[in-house]
Amino acid sequence: TRKDFMGAFEICFYGWKEGAGHNYYGPNNATDLWHVKKVNPQSMVHLTEKPVELAVRSIQYSSLPGQNVLDLFGGSGSTLIGCEQTGRRAFLMELDQAYCDVIVQRWEQFSGRKAERVSAAARTETTPTEVGAVAEVQA
Repeated sequence: TRKDFMGAFEICFYGWKEGAGHNYYGPNNATDLWHVKKVNPQSMVHLTEKPVELAVRSIQYSSLPGQNVLDLFGGSGSTLIGCEQTGRRAFLMELDQAYCDVIVQRWEQFSGRKAERVSAAARTETTPTEVGAVAEVQA
C-alpha cells in the first residue's frame, strides 16, 4: 500500500518478570525517542536488522554487567553483539535456521571466538528447549 510518509521510528518494548524488581540504569534526562543511525542497507544480513548501538543503549539502560538479557526475536544478532560489548549474558531465540546461522557467524566474527553448538540430546533441564534451532554461545 502507498504511504504518504516514510517511517522514521520503530517501537521497542522491554519487560521483567512479574513480581520482580524493576531497575533503570540510564540517565535521568533520557527521552523516549532515540536518534540512532540506520544500518546501511548494502551491509544488512536481515531484512529488519537493528543497529547494535540501539541494542547497547537498551541493554545499558535496563541491566548491569553480568546480568541476563533475553531477546525472543534474535534476527541478525544485534542484541548478542550488544551483550558481548557490555558484558551481559545473552539468550536469543530465532525460529529461522538461516538466521540462527547468521547470528552465530556475526558473533564469531565480532568476538574472534568459535561458538559451541550444543545438540538437543546434550542439553540439561536448565537450557532452552529446541524450537527451530538453538546455538549456545558462551562468552
